[in-house]
Amino acid sequence: MRKSKYVFGITWLVLLLALPFTQAFAQDASDTTYTTDIAQQRIIKLHPLQIGEVYFSYEKMRTERISNEFGISYVYRGYFKSDDFLPDDVKAGGVHMRMSQRYYTSKKHDGVPLGFFHGPLFGYRFMVFEEGVFNTAFEDPGSSTVGRLYQNSLELNYQLGSQFMLGKGFTMEVSAALGARLKVAMAKGADDLLTENIIGHALVAERNSAIFIVPSPQLNISAGYSF
Repeated sequence: MRKSKYVFGITWLVLLLALPFTQAFAQDASDTTYTTDIAQQRIIKLHPLQIGEVYFSYEKMRTERISNEFGISYVYRGYFKSDDFLPDDVKAGGVHMRMSQRYYTSKKHDGVPLGFFHGPLFGYRFMVFEEGVFNTAFEDPGSSTVGRLYQNSLELNYQLGSQFMLGKGFTMEVSAALGARLKVAMAKGADDLLTENIIGHALVAERNSAIFIVPSPQLNISAGYSF
């Protein structure tokens, strides 16, 4: 009887000593499940480095390794040539839309948009500049009035980057892209003011319009939330 009591007491002591380790193991398992659960297939993002724009985007996985991203931004600034290293900024209004397809290479993150990626990036931008943008900054006071400036742009880039989880569903992306942008500028009676002030190499120049091509290197950092 005394021996059975001794065995019973030892058993309870072992169980009590093992309890903290059991709780720690359960917590580790729940943490692993949580980490897996928060790595969802959709991410909404804010891109703070887009100068002159307020840019949001949405990314969704299509297959285990491929995702599509659609972005839209409100444009509130445009840029002209200047005598300095930095371009002159002028007031404008418009919209910039971007679409990309991303190929994720990490086998560790199959089915979620995390890890290293690469792929094409397409963009379209429409801008309307304030009236008298040439008159105010560049045109002589005695010259005739130039019409409002409109600008349409198409761009094609190839991007490389990485996206990773910060914790609790928050993500961060760092990427770079390189390509070219084709711009069509139109302003009634602008003539040489278009080629003198719009950034890019002029392919075609007429009295009321001009077509330009310009390199479009981009650096992107975004903060997002996966769901």
